[in-house]
Amino acid sequence: MSQHFLLSAKARTLSVRKVMELTDDQAFHLFKEVRWGSGDNVACPICGTVGKHYFISTRQQWRCKDCGHTFSVTSGTIFAFHKLPLRVYLAAIAIYTNAVKGLSALQLSRDLGVQYKTAFVLGVCRT
Repeated sequence: MSQHFLLSAKARTLSVRKVMELTDDQAFHLFKEVRWGSGDNVACPICGTVGKHYFISTRQQWRCKDCGHTFSVTSGTIFAFHKLPLRVYLAAIAIYTNAVKGLSALQLSRDLGVQYKTAFVLGVCRT
């Protein structure tokens, strides 16, 4: 089993400034690489099939070849049913991993310019 991204040396190079300078397409590819690696194989969160599934480029989603489920890079994560841009999620991860003793949801909401409930629901903060 591979090492979790947040524990790797690559996570320490994730700065908020670099994340916020990313375009939407670059953020999508970074999120995809963090989740599934640099190859074309992705895993369906429903049936678990790993392979080259059908990619719907207009929606930036995949359709599983086996079960037909449509999924995205955030499916099956804490970011699944939220509508914010991927850069905001990556910035939240960067801010949280760079905080030494944790981070309050109120501080994260101020840093990202989102509501307190949004920062709290993301689940990466303490209250």
